[in-house]
Amino acid sequence: MQRNTPNADRVPRRDLDMAMTRPNLELVETARDRITIVADFPSVSPALLFDYWTNTDLLKKWWPPAAELQPKVGGTYHFSWPQQDWHLRGKFTMFDRGKTLGFTWKWDHEAIDVTRVTILFHSMPNGGTKLTLQHEGYSKNSEAKKTRDEHIEGWTFFLRKLQEQGQEP
Repeated sequence: MQRNTPNADRVPRRDLDMAMTRPNLELVETARDRITIVADFPSVSPALLFDYWTNTDLLKKWWPPAAELQPKVGGTYHFSWPQQDWHLRGKFTMFDRGKTLGFTWKWDHEAIDVTRVTILFHSMPNGGTKLTLQHEGYSKNSEAKKTRDEHIEGWTFFLRKLQEQGQEP
């Protein structure tokens, strides 16, 4: 017997409101050797969003608890999570404020080779930014696939945190 329960399939109002106001973040499936994620930041200019990646005070609001960086092409960075004894290191390969940021990527605790991250900042008509993140250079073996999957999970988590943080002051 089917009952008439009009609310049974409805999403609770507060969840619906959240889903409607949450900026877009989507994994774009490409090849096994790369990750591409597109995320919208409707109220953050490309220049400010770039600063959230390259200014240690802004960076620590959404990603590593400790960060040292030389914000320029050829400059190095070292991000760390002291409680887990995790260290991420690399070198900036592209550095054009509000347009493009590129860097190498290597965790001390991962056996895979150095990979590369490229971030593109595109202006949106409303003054916000569409960010495209590409993380590439994974080999096609099973260990690299596992690492790639972990990186997808990590990028999704931290880009959501950045979307929550990234508001014009």
